Amino acid sequence: MVNESMFSDIQNHWAKTSILAAAQRNILKGYPDGTFRPAAPVTRAEFAAIISIGLPKQPSSRPEISFIDVPANHWAAKAIAEAYQANYLSGYPNRMFKPNELIPRVQALTALASGLNYGVTADPINTLKKYYDDFGQIPSYATRAIAAATEKRIVVNYPEIKRLQPNQNVTRGEIATFICRVLEIPTVPSKYIPGTELFVIPPQFDAADNFVEGLARAQKSNQWGYIDKTGKFVILPQFEEVHPFSEGLALVRENLNKSSPT
Repeated sequence: MVNESMFSDIQNHWAKTSILAAAQRNILKGYPDGTFRPAAPVTRAEFAAIISIGLPKQPSSRPEISFIDVPANHWAAKAIAEAYQANYLSGYPNRMFKPNELIPRVQALTALASGLNYGVTADPINTLKKYYDDFGQIPSYATRAIAAATEKRIVVNYPEIKRLQPNQNVTRGEIATFICRVLEIPTVPSKYIPGTELFVIPPQFDAADNFVEGLARAQKSNQWGYIDKTGKFVILPQFEEVHPFSEGLALVRENLNKSSPT
């Protein structure tokens, strides 16, 4: 269990819950001075390492390549090779990878959609126009991937849900939220997830996720349970962690320090 006070600079950060969830799983780490630096940008090498640690291993879809700017003794050489072969990240002309280049939001989301083989079901342009006021800033190469990522609900926009800010460098805090969405860890408030902004149930929970098989994960007083589509708890908040239902069953982790929600 990660201590909520382990990072001195996230106590009032909007992505705090996602950061702690990622840290608990050793996907993201803090710095020796006790900070997490949620607003710090992420390099391509760092992103490759996060993918390697945090996401399920994908089969190689293209042959290995030796990037001339990633020597064998580079700290992220193995992660970069894996991310490239699994189609998460691509290189630049002349066998360059540019490991120290900062990665923008559009590239991070495109990488996730590509590596996880997300397909788009609707017209990509219409999807982007529907959800993003700044859709015109999305590079043409990324339209299908961003539309697919949107359909899969892994895009997180803070503070304005309709502003993707595609060319802004992604931050460590934002990466934590993307990873949590991919792993279906319900830590991101739905008001920041494009496609889930229409409420049928009035906001009343600390966090909640999409409905699966008629039930949705919901958190109250730091405990998780399941609600129906009226917003009523059908399984009371009593768990430390819960996962979506699948064929009538759900994986949960019991909270050993149970207390009734207030």
